[in-house]
Amino acid sequence: MSRFYASIQGSRGEATRQGTGKSGIAGHIRGWDLGVKVVGGPGPDGDEFLVYMTAGSNGGGQDLLVGKAEIDEHGQRVFRLLDRTGGPLASVGS
Repeated sequence: MSRFYASIQGSRGEATRQGTGKSGIAGHIRGWDLGVKVVGGPGPDGDEFLVYMTAGSNGGGQDLLVGKAEIDEHGQRVFRLLDRTGGPLASVGS
């Protein structure tokens, strides 16, 4: 059974993929010079998703971790905006 599920829409319609707790799931949406990559998997308190800014299809440079969506210690969904060192800048939650 799938723990993770992804869908994407483009000019040829929708495509979907599934991931398990072991495999996790990842997606990279990009233009020529800019993109975002999301990597999901199990975290200590539930699912977590890391968000990276990328250099797009042209590549070059390293992916920059910019945020993390997770379940906090109180069981609430939260997104943490991260600085260049991976430290928290701001958080928003449900």
